[in-house]
Amino acid sequence: MSFNISKFKARMDRMGGPGKTNLFEVRMSQPLWVARLTPEEKVSDFTARDFSLFCSDVTFPGVDITMGAMDYVGQLTRSIPTSVTTPGPITCKFYCDSDHNTVRFFHRWMREVMNFSSQGGQHSEFGGKLKGEAGFKDNYACDLEILHYSTQSDPGVYYAANLLRAFPTKVSPVALSWGSTEPATITVDFAFDDYHFSDDKAGNTGARSTRGAGLLDLLGDIAGFADTVRGTIKAGRPRSIQDAVNRLQRLGNALDNVSDNFPNTDGTGN
Repeated sequence: MSFNISKFKARMDRMGGPGKTNLFEVRMSQPLWVARLTPEEKVSDFTARDFSLFCSDVTFPGVDITMGAMDYVGQLTRSIPTSVTTPGPITCKFYCDSDHNTVRFFHRWMREVMNFSSQGGQHSEFGGKLKGEAGFKDNYACDLEILHYSTQSDPGVYYAANLLRAFPTKVSPVALSWGSTEPATITVDFAFDDYHFSDDKAGNTGARSTRGAGLLDLLGDIAGFADTVRGTIKAGRPRSIQDAVNRLQRLGNALDNVSDNFPNTDGTGN
């Protein structure tokens, strides 16, 4: 089928038109260390709102599944998924203001993650940390939200990536030059514990418990069923009608344990 530019444009228009790389915003929840600052400890006027306004570049995260090789006798090697990798770090680029509030803020944040300064002496403490000592993650981590807006007029239409328990791991140097009139910028790398997208559907935490706890339980139930069958065979002929009923009941219970690991095909879940 040949490419039809008219159909392509019509289809793109029905989906809101081409996505724009400049329609984005990065939001930051306030870290605990910022909320705890006293007026005397405050070194910057940079706020969570400024984080969104001054961030000029960011990369929307993707999804990375690690693949492994599965070898079968007499067959070609196949690739199978083995794990999912958290992307990162996420790099944000920020404009620097003339009063250095942006740089001061991120340098202060980095010192909450790990005290890098020996200001006050080699054995001086900052926030209870000597130089080279790390802080508590609950104090310096926050959530970041990267919103990519639609070109539609409704400002509420966007797709978002939520980075959970994020914190800065690297603040770049500030490049200075007499021959440049460009505004000064810094880049900041953020690590994070987990992430999800705004349209991810929530999983059912009870679904697994209704059909067994996984592969190990399934294998255990199968082994139990096999042991029951072997024991029944070794017992020989039933000694009475009640003995036969008891044996059938044990076989039925063992078989039910195996069946519980598989969902019903009728979709009822019963």
